Amino acid sequence: MSLYTASELAALRECQESFMDDACQIGTLSASQDSIGDLVDADCPAYAAEQACGLQMLSGSTSSRAEFRTADGTVAFADAKLRIAHDAAVSITSVVKITKRHGTAITPIVYEVLGVPAIGASGTVCFLRQVTT
Repeated sequence: MSLYTASELAALRECQESFMDDACQIGTLSASQDSIGDLVDADCPAYAAEQACGLQMLSGSTSSRAEFRTADGTVAFADAKLRIAHDAAVSITSVVKITKRHGTAITPIVYEVLGVPAIGASGTVCFLRQVTT
């Protein structure tokens, strides 16, 4: 049995999304094979259409920020936390380009997703690490 009715869930999602005043594009990296069959990562991700999001910058000492271990074993600390619609196509292999802050267009900033995004009743939350400005 669900904790919320379908109409309550829709209202939660609508309310959550109405408070997102930033905008982003979710990018996916694809790999191809070179002439000898080795996998080669794409230099440029393919970005989806712009969508509303909520970006919370994380600052302060590393002890107050989320910590993740990358595939090669190094420790990475999150620079930001992203709230996005519950049905957004974001995964651990995605990159996120922030295009607007507080409704104003900015020079895009690109982040990589750290860890598995947490999917809740009203939205998805993921931690980000800045990769370019």
